[in-house]
Amino acid sequence: MTLNSIETEREELAWLLSSGVLGRSNNLARMLTFICEMHFEGHEERIKEHTIAVEALGRRPDFDPHVDTIVRVTAHSLRKRLQEVYQNEGANRPMHIVIPAGNYVPSFIPQHIPSAPDVAAELPPPELEPLSSAVPPPETALSPTPAAGHGWRQSKVIAALLLFVPLLLGGFLLKRHNANPAGTVDPTTLAAVPPNTIRALPGTGRKPYVDHSGNLWLPDSSCSGGDSVKVPGRQIVGTEDPYLYLGGVRGITHCIFPVKPGFYELHFHFAETTDLPAATRVAVFAINAGPNIGFDVVDDAGGDGIATSFVTAGILPENDGAIHVDFMSETSPLNAVEILPTPSEAPLPIRFVASSKPFTDSNNRVWLSDRYFSGGRRGQLARISPPADLGMYRSDRVGHFRYIIPVAPTQKYRVTLYFREPWFGKENGASGGPGSRIFDVACNGSALLKNFDILGEGGGIPVVKTFDHIQPTAQGKLELSFTPVMNYPVISAIEVVPEP
Repeated sequence: MTLNSIETEREELAWLLSSGVLGRSNNLARMLTFICEMHFEGHEERIKEHTIAVEALGRRPDFDPHVDTIVRVTAHSLRKRLQEVYQNEGANRPMHIVIPAGNYVPSFIPQHIPSAPDVAAELPPPELEPLSSAVPPPETALSPTPAAGHGWRQSKVIAALLLFVPLLLGGFLLKRHNANPAGTVDPTTLAAVPPNTIRALPGTGRKPYVDHSGNLWLPDSSCSGGDSVKVPGRQIVGTEDPYLYLGGVRGITHCIFPVKPGFYELHFHFAETTDLPAATRVAVFAINAGPNIGFDVVDDAGGDGIATSFVTAGILPENDGAIHVDFMSETSPLNAVEILPTPSEAPLPIRFVASSKPFTDSNNRVWLSDRYFSGGRRGQLARISPPADLGMYRSDRVGHFRYIIPVAPTQKYRVTLYFREPWFGKENGASGGPGSRIFDVACNGSALLKNFDILGEGGGIPVVKTFDHIQPTAQGKLELSFTPVMNYPVISAIEVVPEP
């Protein structure tokens, strides 16, 4: 780094601090000053969350980032303010300061202001909503070269092409996004919904969506602040409804959900799609101004592009008749929110079948479509001839797989597993019998079934296994693992009921 470049960078910092463009927040100025000075002194390795909190923002040495989000909140506000400054009063500054998403080390971007009219300047900017709210590096305008007119005309053509190519690509991406089946609602597919149930899709541009269980999700108007996020169509593991995770909000968001008096269970749905470094996808939220809840989306899900959820129960509305949710994340968006009425403060039962469609049993209880899975595949339909009504056993998941089921972590649960042999044995018109399929089942690392043989225990009829006093992990998960011994494991349905 040359002396002249350092002087230019220091001049830009001085202008930001003295011009008033950062507003009245002292924390923005303190954080910007600290990270820039560390950069000037060659100590960028010290630009860490703990160091910023203690040395710039006045926190105690025992600062805990999982409890206190001051650094992430300030960084998000500072990024947004710098972007606004350089789009307005600072647009013609010779140097722009940018703080890339995912870290706190500042980048200094020299700007070249063209001295003659440029073709790109005569064209209107593309009116496309960015697919990400991360701060992009400012574009460098092309200026005419000192050569004769041919070189200048050539640079004008290049500038025009550079502008139109993103327009064309942006239009293509938008068309792909609009091709999503969301937006058309067939009333005959809707499930019966208890009164006062909310299923919300935060962020602009979301469309009504009916999931595989027949539940209707609606674009949200209850949240304010933050930045809307649109994700190009991509695979989301662990769900049959990826559309729920292809949009959302991130930043600092406040949601107000009007509800009737009573207890509620809240589900927050996430899937990380940014592929940023580990430990940078932390989301923090608070309910009704309660304590902050830290949630690392990738660590919880087990990787990028995997659906995961956080569940909490026993929530009452505030005095204004609403449930208030404060959400903050620099990178990970909040994709969807469910607010479900409950008869008491206890969590709701969870019931689902290994099928793409829901099932209603003889007690009029609804079993949702398959979810929370990782690995395995949908099994073939039963080979019984003539076909029989197998109810919840009509479909299954088969392979080497697991289910990671989100639950409220303060409760113990009764877990019931429903099995039926779909392939081997005379009941299926096939060869084989006891011993043809053997596998193990564990929950959160503890064995539930060892060398389990469906035909050996059931003799051709379904087998139901129930396990009491199952304790979820501290993160509120029941992880059921199915491991093959002889041929692949299979399961038809899972039920999780909170114990009194």
